[in-house]
Amino acid sequence: MTEGARSSTHTPALWYCRPMRRAMAATGWLVLAAGCEQPRTELVARVDSEIAWGAGRTVQSVTLTVRRGGPTGPLRSTRTTALGTGGERRPLPLLVGILPTVDTDTPVWIEALGCGDPNGCTPTTAVVAQRAVVRFTRGQTEEVPLLLASACVGVTCGSDERCGEGGRCEPATRATVGPFNGTDAATASVIAMDAGGMDRVMVADAPVTDAGSTTDRNDLGTVAPADVPAADVRGEDTTAVPDTAASCGALELRCGGACVAVSRDSANCGTCGSVCPTGQSCAGGACVPLGCPDGMRLIPAGTFIMGDADVASQGAQPPHTVTLSAFCMDITEVTVAAYRSCSATGCTVPGTSMFCNWGVAGRDDHPVNCIDWSQASAYCQSRGGTLPTEAQWEYAARGTDGRIYPWGSDVPASQLCWNRNPGTGTGSSCPVGSFPSGASRFGLLDMAGGVSEWVLDWYGLYDPSDSMNPSGASSGSRRVVRGGGWDDTEMRGVRSTYRNLSLPSYMYYSFGFRCAHPSL
Repeated sequence: MTEGARSSTHTPALWYCRPMRRAMAATGWLVLAAGCEQPRTELVARVDSEIAWGAGRTVQSVTLTVRRGGPTGPLRSTRTTALGTGGERRPLPLLVGILPTVDTDTPVWIEALGCGDPNGCTPTTAVVAQRAVVRFTRGQTEEVPLLLASACVGVTCGSDERCGEGGRCEPATRATVGPFNGTDAATASVIAMDAGGMDRVMVADAPVTDAGSTTDRNDLGTVAPADVPAADVRGEDTTAVPDTAASCGALELRCGGACVAVSRDSANCGTCGSVCPTGQSCAGGACVPLGCPDGMRLIPAGTFIMGDADVASQGAQPPHTVTLSAFCMDITEVTVAAYRSCSATGCTVPGTSMFCNWGVAGRDDHPVNCIDWSQASAYCQSRGGTLPTEAQWEYAARGTDGRIYPWGSDVPASQLCWNRNPGTGTGSSCPVGSFPSGASRFGLLDMAGGVSEWVLDWYGLYDPSDSMNPSGASSGSRRVVRGGGWDDTEMRGVRSTYRNLSLPSYMYYSFGFRCAHPSL
């Protein structure tokens, strides 16, 4: 059968060119090449998580549901995808193509559930949920980010609402939609999604052949693409997950029908119904007196200039005024010994390749490294906190006096652990707190040198209008890393304003982290 004769029910706007399909098969992404019929009208749902995900992690699978019109509209499709790598598992982010029927005006309701079970979940048993109600734009392929945010764990929003910034519920129609450029296609797991009716299923990561490389299905059909188990493609969500703690994440319990982060919930601290008394808050699953937890320093509220006018700091522009509420922050980077205490109760093991500190004798007081963003975030949550925002990190390092480096404006020398300082013994990290002369204005150590530190934010351009407790871009493909590591050789990399970025799943021997906590 020729490409053009495959199905008379599809319009030319939905056809793919065979040469381009064949060329892009290795990346797992199908695109319409220039000169091929017409541009596609399409939505690409991008599901990502800042919560630890994968086999045995807080989020073990994603259930994605698409309906016409709204949460009570006709079901188009539901699919569950197990997360991880190898076998039937797929990594995040998931890019899911949804093509329109002849009716492009009716809104599309999309729900992504982060499940604590590898076999999926329902809205009532999900660890976290995210939704969007969006419309197609004719002739354009647009991306709909669905971020499973840590702030949304335990938050129950209405079926026509999404979990917005800070865990606040808002209308799902406020979901952002933007042009899709496919830059992450080679690293993302692009999966097929039945959109029902006259839609075409994209078997984007299946081997491409001259015939059968796409599968057409009617609404609520049960024919599965060749590389997807039939159980993964359903007309209705029949997954039954027991209402037990097993359906929640490793650091959560099911309390009152919802997954609760008992490490930081003062109404369910450590166990369901364990309420912290007046004058105390929940941190790490225990009620603690108000103030900063042990090992943290109070960073007072203040206003500072964030960013750098220097042309060599392109990613840190423009300089802009930011005001922050008071918060607590670790005095040093999280050590191997500190992380080990969490790895016994839910945190997963860091990498152990060359230059990694985990499992190396004599490195307990070195910063834990070779750790990805999700692992760092999960550890901070286990202590009742989070990774610091990028603004919090820069303020803690720079203060209100515009310091070039955490210690001031003196040229870097003996204030930090890095390759240009021969006294540190190049070729590895240093024990935390080894360079007290490099302390920031607020007394924090190793804000430069040591390891570069994961922060909470997605990487994006600065928005000067977001000036009060900013949390950065609402979505993205890379997370921000701040502070030059021990392997840096340029002074630019240890400036307090310097920004780096990385895939959240990347483990590097010069990446570590420290935690932040609300001022109690």
